Amino acid sequence: MVRCYKRKTSNEGKYSAADLNTAMSNVLSGRTSIYKAAKLYKKTYVTLHSRVKGKRGAKKATKGRPTSISAADEVRLANGLKTMEKWGYGLSRKEVLEIVGNFVKTNHIETNFKDGVPGEDCFLGFKRRHRLSMKVPQNVEYGRKKVLDHYIIYQYFDLLKSIMDEHGLHDKPERIWNLDESSLCIDPRKTKVMGDINAPSSRTISSPGKENTTIALMCSAAGQKAPPLIIHKGLHLWDQWIAPPRTDFEGTVYAATKKGWMEKAVFKNHFINTIISSLPSGRLILIIYDGHSTHMNIETLEAAVREQIIILKLPPHSSHILQSLDLAVFKYFKVKWDEKLVA
Repeated sequence: MVRCYKRKTSNEGKYSAADLNTAMSNVLSGRTSIYKAAKLYKKTYVTLHSRVKGKRGAKKATKGRPTSISAADEVRLANGLKTMEKWGYGLSRKEVLEIVGNFVKTNHIETNFKDGVPGEDCFLGFKRRHRLSMKVPQNVEYGRKKVLDHYIIYQYFDLLKSIMDEHGLHDKPERIWNLDESSLCIDPRKTKVMGDINAPSSRTISSPGKENTTIALMCSAAGQKAPPLIIHKGLHLWDQWIAPPRTDFEGTVYAATKKGWMEKAVFKNHFINTIISSLPSGRLILIIYDGHSTHMNIETLEAAVREQIIILKLPPHSSHILQSLDLAVFKYFKVKWDEKLVA
């Protein structure tokens, strides 16, 4: 049989499972004979007789031979594979087939698998039934992969809980803040455009070297937000880089650095002069952000202690799973940024 076989006849059966069950119920209860039930519900006598006598199983929702392992076990396997991928441990085709082979062997299931391992047709059918696909995994730095260790993640959440317990912050979302920064490049990469197959697209503009503009945001668990910081690339800050007064961008803070990246002096000034003044008064505040070298110096630390601000550092290389702003706000923001560059 060809691997990509397509049914040429209608996939609808000649009778429904509901009608068949009704006919069987009438026969088994003694209300009618097999012959009369077959004629009443338009079933063949052989079909109804086989079902009543238990020579055949129930009518299936799918066509063809039954799968080698039960449908329930297939669902368990499919759900497990989806969970493994979500946790960053996606399995290869070979590993999936080995798992099925071990399951069949351990549970003494009789199959027609060669050497006890499913073949290509079984694998393709399994993927199709459960809407699975083989894909190239995204590249993740070794440091980011290593930090996925559950002991590191649990240790962070244990520390976060102990701080919230000690200072009674569980019911005070306005005192829990998250700070993050992201680099915006002028080379759009996310937005796709329509065009001919195998023909290049030159609508977007790519610079010979990356030009970055950094934006730093901070918001609370209650939805409050501090004025953002925008860092341009340059030795000096030009007036045309600053939004005019009395606009939707009022309160935004601007800076310029050699590469358009965050630097210790810029972060210190932003923390002391902008962030602290935007926090609630009479406070004990928890601010969560990553431990980049530009985010901490003695002046910043002394200002935080003086203003009753607790700084909780995320585990190294864990922002892709623990940084709230990075996972929610910046992801949507960068999509809009790319659309503006392409327009």
